[in-house]
Amino acid sequence: MPYVRIERDDIFFNPKVQEMCISPSFKCPFYNHSWSCPPNAPYLEKQLNSYKEFYLIYSRFDLESYIQKQKKKHPNRSIFYIKSMFMLRKHFILNNLEEEINTFLEQYRKTYKKKLILWDGTCRYCLLAGEGKCSFDDGKPCRFPLEKRYSMEAVGIEVIRTVLELVKSSRINIKYPSEKYSYRFGLACFK
Repeated sequence: MPYVRIERDDIFFNPKVQEMCISPSFKCPFYNHSWSCPPNAPYLEKQLNSYKEFYLIYSRFDLESYIQKQKKKHPNRSIFYIKSMFMLRKHFILNNLEEEINTFLEQYRKTYKKKLILWDGTCRYCLLAGEGKCSFDDGKPCRFPLEKRYSMEAVGIEVIRTVLELVKSSRINIKYPSEKYSYRFGLACFK
């Protein structure tokens, strides 16, 4: 199971990260359409200070092999197009980060008062639980407020900087960024 225990000081926050979800050149389709996305997602820098243990959990997908298979199926498609389509759909076709988080939580044996699970992209808990899309656009409260999954970026975490610093200090043994693999990152916080 790929994870590493980290310290609170290893996590970099920046309020401008939340603004990346909406800009003159890009607007995330989930912006203001989910209980877990900006502008509804809180900036959690101060709140995270009350947590005592942090684990960066990650999954790895062999993007290079995927591209090779797609090129065989669709020889006229460019590598750029294949990567773009993969990145657009990866959150919906891959549950490997969810599996890694669940495996980690099953094996975590310490007692805690509260946990916070953050991951990449918009919350998909309703979808994974078989309830369909988020209830936000229907004007209904969150169906699973205790299981709601904010993305690290939605709460202001600079994920790339956090991971690069962990790689640089050899705290995490991966090559990142990578042309061969696509990584997804989650964060488990306990108090």
